[in-house]
Amino acid sequence: MDYHEILLCLTTINPTENEEIKDFDDRLQQILQKVKLMLTENDKKFVFNNIEDENEFHDIRYQYIYTLVHVLQSMKIAVSTKSDSLFSVKQFHTLKICIEFVVAMGIIPGLLPGVGVNTIKLCPKALQMYKENLTDLQKYRRLRFTVDSLMELYDEIMFRSAILAQIGPLMAALLQLCHVPLTKPSKECTELTKEESTEENKFKMTPLLYDGLVKDKEHFQCLLDRMLTNCPRSISMKELMVILGIKGAPKWLQCATRKYLVQQLMQCDGVVSIIATVCDDILDIGEHWNKLDTISKLIATSHGNNPDEYYKSICQQLLNLLASTQIKHSTTIANCCISALYEYNPNVCHKNIVEVICDPLLTNSKNEQGIMKNEDEVEKCIENLIKCFITVEAKFKQLPCKLLMNVAVPLFSLYSNIRQSACILKSKIKQLILLLLHDESSRNDLFAAFLGHTLTNTFGNRLLSKFGPTGGIEIIKTDNSYKYEEFADSLFELICRNEVLSNELFIYLLKFLSRSTVELEQKNEDEHLLETEDDKMEKIEKQLAAMKLLSNLANISSVQEAQIEKPKPIISFIKLLFNQYIKERRTLLEQDCEILYVSLMLVKIILSERKKPLDWSEFSDFAKFLKECCTLSNISPQLLLLTEELVKLINSQGRSEQKYYQDLSVNCKLSNKFEEALKDLTDPLLPVRAHGLISLTKLIENMDPCITARKGILLQLFKENLKHEDSFIYLAAINGLCALATSYPQVVVETLVQEYVDMPQRVSTGEITVETRIKLGEILVKVTRLLGEMTTAYKSILINGFLCATRDSDPLVRASGLSCLGELCKVLGFRLGNILIEVIYCISCIIKTDKVPECRRAAVMVSSLLLRGLGQDTLTTLGKDLVDLYRGLKYLRDNDEDPVLRLHAQLALEELDDIVRDFLFSPPKLEKKIFLLDSP
Repeated sequence: MDYHEILLCLTTINPTENEEIKDFDDRLQQILQKVKLMLTENDKKFVFNNIEDENEFHDIRYQYIYTLVHVLQSMKIAVSTKSDSLFSVKQFHTLKICIEFVVAMGIIPGLLPGVGVNTIKLCPKALQMYKENLTDLQKYRRLRFTVDSLMELYDEIMFRSAILAQIGPLMAALLQLCHVPLTKPSKECTELTKEESTEENKFKMTPLLYDGLVKDKEHFQCLLDRMLTNCPRSISMKELMVILGIKGAPKWLQCATRKYLVQQLMQCDGVVSIIATVCDDILDIGEHWNKLDTISKLIATSHGNNPDEYYKSICQQLLNLLASTQIKHSTTIANCCISALYEYNPNVCHKNIVEVICDPLLTNSKNEQGIMKNEDEVEKCIENLIKCFITVEAKFKQLPCKLLMNVAVPLFSLYSNIRQSACILKSKIKQLILLLLHDESSRNDLFAAFLGHTLTNTFGNRLLSKFGPTGGIEIIKTDNSYKYEEFADSLFELICRNEVLSNELFIYLLKFLSRSTVELEQKNEDEHLLETEDDKMEKIEKQLAAMKLLSNLANISSVQEAQIEKPKPIISFIKLLFNQYIKERRTLLEQDCEILYVSLMLVKIILSERKKPLDWSEFSDFAKFLKECCTLSNISPQLLLLTEELVKLINSQGRSEQKYYQDLSVNCKLSNKFEEALKDLTDPLLPVRAHGLISLTKLIENMDPCITARKGILLQLFKENLKHEDSFIYLAAINGLCALATSYPQVVVETLVQEYVDMPQRVSTGEITVETRIKLGEILVKVTRLLGEMTTAYKSILINGFLCATRDSDPLVRASGLSCLGELCKVLGFRLGNILIEVIYCISCIIKTDKVPECRRAAVMVSSLLLRGLGQDTLTTLGKDLVDLYRGLKYLRDNDEDPVLRLHAQLALEELDDIVRDFLFSPPKLEKKIFLLDSP
């Protein structure tokens, strides 16, 4: 039997021009008579003999609905037994019209006023029908039968999309059947008579009917729950919002609908669904911003009788949304909702959002073994903090940075541990710390906590971390050790490029050192206080780290300019130190002298190298004070010399009193800089001499005319300082030689390479550190870049120098030598000639025999560079020497324990595979050779 043909016959109601709308039931009667001929005998008995009530049997519309439902259910059975259950477009259109007729005649007439949307808007077919005079029981029974039937059909996937088109009336009917208040049964009435039940507009509730309605409510409650579960959440929430927003809706309907909306919102995807509902599935930030703001405030408001359970569900959704990469604008949506939640209930936001995100950084364990927080947890924490506090899409929706104060020290600890690495989280952690430091109210407290000057845990505990297997960060435990120099270096690297923070840190250090001096004086007076040697060493280490940081900050031009504009802090600091010196009439401690040297040198630099006009009146009293200090008998000669120079500089207001010579062929100002640099080289203070070398290097780089004729002299000066034991002067001399590379390439290259080769002896004696040798290798690479094509003339000596470094006992030096060798190959354009065989042999040996993974990584990196640079020439140039390299790389890929090294080896082998493939399968060139024959 063709059920689609029967449905088409049932739904084809085309009135002729002579018929009126009141003949609608007659047309239904004709259609039923016609369909009756198409049904089987069993279907006829089921349709026309199964109607319960006699009144309903004579109800043409009820018979029509009953027939439609029976055909649809028969079709459902037929569809479920067939493998091919697809509908054509025409058949699906007929099915939709059929469902629309069922809703128009079975549901809409039974809805109470204010329940559901206007029938004309949702069901156009209702326009073709005139109203019926039905009793309340007739409406209820028709509504009950229709809803039961549609929910049964809804379980079949092929009917679901057609029913979803009429989901609004169906959901309104379910809400009414579940929650409409029932009239209590009358004690006097036990059962309705047939006459009473048929009278129009008269209804009496009997106990039997009341019990049946209560059972029906339980049944339809299950159907409603199933509908909300199986229906797409965005559709169900949209229909619930429409039903709730109808003007004149009954209070019982509003309460019930609001309850279901809250339940839907508390589901795992409730927040996303309500946003998709309001914004029509596509979120346009510019168009829907007001809507998103309204939804955020709605979500942030507590709903239901259990606020804790509600916020627990909502906050978990927001956290999932924050970490999602599948939902467009997920970060913006989450930030809007979290910001609205913070404005409405800060405590809930802090407890359920911020603390959950920061949990990996809020550890207090001291003795726990193993990994406390793995890479994924730490990375997720940092990523979510960035999205909440430093988002780009909606900056005005960021949370206040004060919520991050309790993890400030843990963030700084992570940054301090990874600042010299290439970790991808380093820049993000730096952004978070800088955000905290921009808060003026807590800036000095954070400086103190970062540098270890305070012992409070208000800003969190210091953490000990390490790199995980995939290059992320793993937190091991809390760290109770104080590495003051490391703290200072990390903080300097953080704020050195920020003018405001650099100056603020400089002023903080001046105040800290001033307080330290006063505290030291008080403790000397209270001799009865006990102090261990460890306490004394810790204080000295703390002060030395602060002095080093102060010296580094003093070299920043923005700090110098700030001190010129507001010199009172540093002047007050210097006066304090001198007053302590005068008061006690004793020689200053070495660390106090260092502080004075740095401070006076800074004042001298900013006064002599100022770029703006200066108000000298502020320094006049300071010059008088320094002049009085110069009369002291117990002042050191070096400090006395520096103080006298500063007094002369202030009294002359920066003008030089005498000139040693005058050269009219060059700029007088430039010649003065050259003279000052030479004068600094003769100073007994090491920082001053290093400053002189740096000044000469800058003059060379700027092509100063005074330097052009004196390069030979400078070459000797730099070479003499190469043997100096102080690393600061040593590196300054090396940088100076690097600046002279283009003028004296052979001398510079030979000198630096010889120094690089002879360094192991000086490292063993402790004159220089391993880090210094590594820096020299980097400077050699810099020289090769400056020489460019000229490097080819010195390739032998450079390659031999780096190959010597690959045999060093220190693994860092070996890895650095290989890295420098790779960079040199790039500069030479991989034109190594016969030396290439030696390089390949060296790399193969390191890959096979070196026990340090960093060295093997560097060797694999150089091999990858060589293979990529040589291309197809690899096969012809290396020949059989390529076999050892190939076997070594293959062994590393298959057997090495280091996953990063295995990956690098795989990449190198892929480079080799590409070379061989291009060599064997290169496309033939289509070319024709033309020969010219000699004429006879």
